[in-house]
Amino acid sequence: MQKQNHPSKSFTGNSLYIFAAKFFPALAFSVVWMVVSKKIDTTQYGVYQKFWTQLFVFYAIATIGFPVFILTYAPAKAVTIIRQLNRKFFGYYLIFSGILAGIFALFQEQNQAGSGILSFVLCLAFIAVVLADSLMLVFKSFKALISINFIYAILFCIIHFQIIQQGYDFQKILSGLLILCLVRLAVCIFFIRKTYSDSLNTLEEIPEKEWKKIKSLWIQLGINDIITVLFRWADKFILSFIIAKELFAVYFNGTTEIPFLPILFSAVSSAAVQHWANNRLANESHSKIPLLHYSSRILSSIMFPLFFFFVLFRIEFLSVVFSPDYISAAWIFVCTQLVLPVRAYPFTALLQSEHRGDIINKGAVIDFILACILMYPLYLLMGLPGVALSFVISTYWQAAYYLIQTSKIIKLPIAALIPGGTLIRKFLLYGTIMFIAFTLIKIVFNSTWSIFISGAITLLTLTFVSLWYDWNKSNKTTKEYEHTT
Repeated sequence: MQKQNHPSKSFTGNSLYIFAAKFFPALAFSVVWMVVSKKIDTTQYGVYQKFWTQLFVFYAIATIGFPVFILTYAPAKAVTIIRQLNRKFFGYYLIFSGILAGIFALFQEQNQAGSGILSFVLCLAFIAVVLADSLMLVFKSFKALISINFIYAILFCIIHFQIIQQGYDFQKILSGLLILCLVRLAVCIFFIRKTYSDSLNTLEEIPEKEWKKIKSLWIQLGINDIITVLFRWADKFILSFIIAKELFAVYFNGTTEIPFLPILFSAVSSAAVQHWANNRLANESHSKIPLLHYSSRILSSIMFPLFFFFVLFRIEFLSVVFSPDYISAAWIFVCTQLVLPVRAYPFTALLQSEHRGDIINKGAVIDFILACILMYPLYLLMGLPGVALSFVISTYWQAAYYLIQTSKIIKLPIAALIPGGTLIRKFLLYGTIMFIAFTLIKIVFNSTWSIFISGAITLLTLTFVSLWYDWNKSNKTTKEYEHTT
């Protein structure tokens, strides 16, 4: 009897590897961001933050969805796709990247005179690093990539702290980061070349019909990637023109994104897609459901406790992470966190595996439009929390749309796609535990730091216990199944 595609250790391991590879650079940026904001004046910090905000948008456009798209395929197929791209494509891509880097450099020159050339080269280097990272993930060079990015994160922090200590100089930071990116890129290329060369022996010509399907998925995912970045920054961008600086600062910190959450969600979704791409038993859509359920259990063990922690300990979190000056952002912060429960399920993983980038793209476009439509009326009704809530509402709509479309494609009811009973029980259980813990902690402790640390310990304990339980339960189920077959 053919074994079904049960959740496996390889899937969980890949999720952790992908998460770890992306986590360290994100953590380094967050640490530097908080320190730099306290060490330099508002004008300098504005130039610095604007640089990164614009860089993130430009590199999302310049990478044309490749980092997300290429994870859909096994290493040999990925190399085949790259080899089948003609020289014209690479020529046009270099021109396209150069134009984007040039526009980015002009913006930076306006922000800080003399930084244009450095910004141009750094933008190109950053784009190349992102593409190289994605290839290392596809080739499963996880340990090498984690080591590279860990060292990169440490050096990223050292460069900033050293220059700040000597006297903040934006161009010195750009020079240091450029050297760091070029070294990181060179090391990545060293590891990529070996796996790439080994895969050349297994190349097969992709039929025209399949090639059209592949190109369509790439285009759709590229558009979706750009929309996702715009969605992330749209509210801040619009509000920066219509509200006072003080209110904007409150809103910005109130809607601060915890850096590891998008990375975690992306890691689990990407690991699922990779698992299906590399598993010959996962050709049937129905055989992918167990892995979706397992992914949801893993994600819910992190997202649900974190949601209740942020809602209950909101005052303490804002006071400790930022300062007591931002306590007024508490309800904006709560509204922003309402999106976390819906992150307990990888809604687009199966759609991407089925090459339905068109559906993913439609959902993203409608999500963005709906959020923009809701922003103003909810702002009139609730103030700034309403702006944050508009993006939460549109995200829930998007999740429902993806579920409905997935259900139609694989011809299964929505109830079969989601482990609904398990998720509801976990949500209620975690909410009860966190509420009881919060009540007891508030009785025992008075200081903000003590309450925050006690809440964080409760959060970590609950999360680790839940992950351990789900891991053991999955292993037990798989072993029992294998024994019976």
